Amino acid sequence: MHYDKPDRLLFGGQKKRTTEILNEIHIAAKTKPEDEFDELIHDNANEFSYNPQVGEYIKSIVQSRGEEFNIPQLAEVIGISRAYLYQIIPANETPPKTVRTNPDRKILLALALELKFSVDETQHLLKYANQAELYPRRKFDAVIIYALERRLKLVRTNILLASAKCEPLLFGNKKQAQSEP
Repeated sequence: MHYDKPDRLLFGGQKKRTTEILNEIHIAAKTKPEDEFDELIHDNANEFSYNPQVGEYIKSIVQSRGEEFNIPQLAEVIGISRAYLYQIIPANETPPKTVRTNPDRKILLALALELKFSVDETQHLLKYANQAELYPRRKFDAVIIYALERRLKLVRTNILLASAKCEPLLFGNKKQAQSEP
């Protein structure tokens, strides 16, 4: 599966480019009264989403590898509540009851590490969540890029971050931390 054009390939049946929708909004703002704005929203209903990109993207990457993940176990390893993780990666209801459209960057990085995302997959994930992409001139980001390339888990990555005198990612389960080499 290729992810260069995620808007069209993965998330709904969108038919218009973002620039087309933006152009329609500009035209409507200049030429139509406010009470007709609802018409624009209605006409483009299939183009908008509840922003499933973050959770759906995570699911699609894992599923494309033929793998599965367990939300409760993943939440425990990362050190966040199940409820919070279900807001990032919702269950199969559409639209989900609660969605975090802009989850915390460190949580996303911890997820990417635990789910063995590539650097490119992680960059897409951060972009979908409106978070800063990894930038190799930042020491913290350089460590994360290295860890992603090496497919290191969260605990090993936190050790590298500490040795680089960077703030760690989340602290997961202490039992898991003790069992990692």
